[in-house]
Amino acid sequence: MATYINPFTDFGFKKLFGEEESKEYLIDFLNSVFEGYIPFIAELQYGKTEHLGATPVDRNAIFDLYCKNEKGERFIIELQKAKQAYFKERTLFYSTFAIQEQAEKSEWNFKLDTIYCIGILNFTFNNTQEKYLHFGKILDIETHETLINTLNFAYIECPKFKKQITQDSSNHDKWMYVFTQLDRLHKLPEQLQTKIFQGFFTKANILQLKPEDKENYNNSIKYYRDTHNVAETAKIEGKIEGKIEEKIEIARKMKLRNLPIEDIIGCTGLTKQEIQKI
Repeated sequence: MATYINPFTDFGFKKLFGEEESKEYLIDFLNSVFEGYIPFIAELQYGKTEHLGATPVDRNAIFDLYCKNEKGERFIIELQKAKQAYFKERTLFYSTFAIQEQAEKSEWNFKLDTIYCIGILNFTFNNTQEKYLHFGKILDIETHETLINTLNFAYIECPKFKKQITQDSSNHDKWMYVFTQLDRLHKLPEQLQTKIFQGFFTKANILQLKPEDKENYNNSIKYYRDTHNVAETAKIEGKIEGKIEEKIEIARKMKLRNLPIEDIIGCTGLTKQEIQKI
């Protein structure tokens, strides 16, 4: 039985980071995890998460969280539970709504407040790299100098974070550990005995939820597990399909060498009928 909310559920993420009384946790999380990549945030204001296109035929977007800091800089924060082929393109699409809403109806000089699109991912883009935090903007191809500061993208591949925490761990590592391990923990670790994490763990305790919130969380958990199971099934089926294609290719090469069909069956595990069709 889990003690704490799973932050990768829709309900959990918004409960822990998207409510007015959760603002201090979101600010500390962003300042810690993205230190050096985004400006220090002193204050945030939550905005509406549903954004409509300019015309009825335009598509609309619903963000997980949409905030502005004290300077007017905008933060679109998206949680992605399962792998999505075009997630980066999706964040680019979402950024256009934060751009369009800044357009003034009268004459406009195209001055834009800076936009940060942040993706918190429960999957990986590339399993061959250990790097889990990615930050991008529009650069000059040759000099790599920034051409436009207005549009910025950041992605966290959470499954790649494998560190254990100590008393001396950075706040970055502590928040990453909490985000990736929260629903597996049964008490506040000694290494996290600070005011910010004590308050966060209290809010994350499932027993503290009101009956209505607990029902919403249980529904969110069910959806999360269903999504995870579908993704795992697709992954397994993809591996099986890949193995079958590999066997067929081996059988094809063996047939070209006029090897006995009994040998091909023994090497590939394919049936006589399957081999004859190749």
